[in-house]
Amino acid sequence: KGEKSVISRLAANNPKVLDAYVTFTVETPLLSERQRHELNPLIIRINSATCLPNTPVPIEALQQLCVPTYCKYKFHNFPPHRTHGQIHGTHVYFKDVNVLLTGTMKPGELQRYLRGPPLEIEVHDRDRNMENNTKEPCLFGEDEADENVGKVSFLASKSAICNSFTKNKVWHPHGVAKVSLTDLLLGKKYLTISAPIHNCSAPNTAAFSEEDKNENITELVSSSSLLPMGHYLESDSLLKVRVEIAVPLQMHAEIADAQVTNCLYGCIIYIFDYNNSSLLHDLVEEITEINAKALQLDCYPVHLIGMALAALKLKTTLETVSELDIVTGFHLLDGATHLFVLEGLKDKAIKKLWDKHFERSYRREDGQLEILYNSQLAFHQRLYTDLEAIFYHFRLCKPLFTITKQPLLYVRGVVPWACFQALSRLSYLCRSKRLRDVIHGDLLPSAEMITALSHQYGVPLTDEDLFVQKPPLLSVSSDDYTVPGKVSRVKQAVYSSLDNYNEMCVPKNRFTYCHEYLSATFDPVDVVAACKESFAKSKSMWLSPDGFVFPGFKSSIESNLHPRMPDEARLEELSEKWQENALHANMEPVLSRDRWSWDKRHIDFDLYKKPP
Repeated sequence: KGEKSVISRLAANNPKVLDAYVTFTVETPLLSERQRHELNPLIIRINSATCLPNTPVPIEALQQLCVPTYCKYKFHNFPPHRTHGQIHGTHVYFKDVNVLLTGTMKPGELQRYLRGPPLEIEVHDRDRNMENNTKEPCLFGEDEADENVGKVSFLASKSAICNSFTKNKVWHPHGVAKVSLTDLLLGKKYLTISAPIHNCSAPNTAAFSEEDKNENITELVSSSSLLPMGHYLESDSLLKVRVEIAVPLQMHAEIADAQVTNCLYGCIIYIFDYNNSSLLHDLVEEITEINAKALQLDCYPVHLIGMALAALKLKTTLETVSELDIVTGFHLLDGATHLFVLEGLKDKAIKKLWDKHFERSYRREDGQLEILYNSQLAFHQRLYTDLEAIFYHFRLCKPLFTITKQPLLYVRGVVPWACFQALSRLSYLCRSKRLRDVIHGDLLPSAEMITALSHQYGVPLTDEDLFVQKPPLLSVSSDDYTVPGKVSRVKQAVYSSLDNYNEMCVPKNRFTYCHEYLSATFDPVDVVAACKESFAKSKSMWLSPDGFVFPGFKSSIESNLHPRMPDEARLEELSEKWQENALHANMEPVLSRDRWSWDKRHIDFDLYKKPP
């Protein structure tokens, strides 16, 4: 890191040595100027973690139950780095230094990593000391976890998860600080960052692959023995980091990833309305044409090409696909939006798609259209070679924004983890405006996530979903005549000149046109007789069967009378004086209704509780 002297203090207590300091000094720097330019060391300093939470577990309890506070992170393919443990407190000072020789990375690999997701630094301040948490052997029924045996949710109540970087270690709740290093691409040499600390994601045993399950089985620990998650956001916890690079990347910033030899692939994303059938047909047709030409299938009929591409899998069929000019990816449609995520050779297929449709992004007639593309972003491998087809189409049962608004989706365990990640990433992807933001936010779902989403929410596709046959835009006038097979494109795809003739004619008339055969249209009924019958039926309803009926003259008093007004006999009866028990004069009441005197008023409330 450029310093010539390092001082360290004795960490462990010793009854014979009260305190000790060790100093190492060199006369000249360890790296020469040439080595600094070649190796370009990147220095990551973790200075301190401030305002660590004191709730729900107080600091005094953490000191007794947990190991010292430490931080841990992994930078690209370098070995994981862990700081020294420090005493628990609200403010912990690490003063940790980690030097990474970025010059040993492949050309352009550092730039791609810095453009990607931010560096995640884990802050472990509540890792339970498992050495002191030993349990004595007990019989079945004496342990608290024995009650969960036989329940379906038994595995869900366990924290069976491997450590982030090492095997056979128990997962503990901790905080995570995300440090963005993208400013190094702008030529900056020093970065001083105060990243907020937030809660980590809870472990999910279903997220592991079969290989992880077959290797080492991690230790099962009851969730009751783990400490609860700290209130990092409520405490405004911050992690202070300083990043320094020996040689700024400004001199390499102009060299795009596309110029690196091992970065052959590019990515382009289309997001447009579901009703934009013109762009949908063009994209599907062009992708099919590119893939058929690369796989030497362009000599076959169109329907055979579609069947062959739908059954082709790159992983199982083709051994080397790096030099093939094919387009891979997926197409999602949900009834409201079309989403195309395409990948291919950056200078061939992807550039061809961009050059052909970039002008559409400036037009507003077709509705929403977002094209996310950056010619300077390149990738060293494809992401979607493991899908069920070379270019995978699938349809959701409901619109994406409707699915993501369902509250049960965010209950852990309701949907598979991979499916939830696909929904979450695609929801943010549809609202993004730049491809660089998509890569930085890690919003591209993996092939496993797309497969899980298709199996969970997918419905069968129909020919209308993909518009295999383009809606014809034909004209009957001699001026607008086009050669068969080369249909002229019009913006209003649902109209043609024939529709204009229909508007000028009688609406009841019918017209039929076919450019391949002579055709005619016959009315299923006699239109003239049906119109006469309908008019006669409507006219007969004007009069009653007895002819025109006049209700007669009514005065204003009669008109204002209430329709449910009682008759005169009922009004006279209602005007009489009320008599108690008039209909049952020969029967005496069961209970006395006499009033009590004032001196016996306390018995009045018990009148109906005591029979006479």
